[in-house]
Amino acid sequence: MRIEMHLQAFEERKETIFKWAVEVRGIENSQRIIGDNASKAITELLSAYLHQQNKVEEGFQLNHAWFKSDTVFRRLPEFERKEEIVSLMIQLEIICEKLSYGAPRPIERVEEALHLFETLENILKGMLNVE
Repeated sequence: MRIEMHLQAFEERKETIFKWAVEVRGIENSQRIIGDNASKAITELLSAYLHQQNKVEEGFQLNHAWFKSDTVFRRLPEFERKEEIVSLMIQLEIICEKLSYGAPRPIERVEEALHLFETLENILKGMLNVE
């Protein structure tokens, strides 16, 4: 997929999180929407970065589910701030899976997912040089 497509997919998922889930429904009513979209959105940003830096081939597919454990470190090429980014993405994926499939979680868990999302977005967009 082209970089632009990854960025578009990111923006669509981000809009679902912040415009629909947070603004319309409210955080307390949106744990599944946030859980279903936050980790996948950040995976799109990382994909865009890896493609931009020619770290992966054009047909390479990065899967958010890889971030369920630290074995993902071995699956990914070396890149700037890899340790920090992948560690945060693992945390986000674990939280998102619990939000998506588990019983209702405390609002603090949903807020933690949103905080991790925003942290990773800032890091990756800075590396991509996009706003």
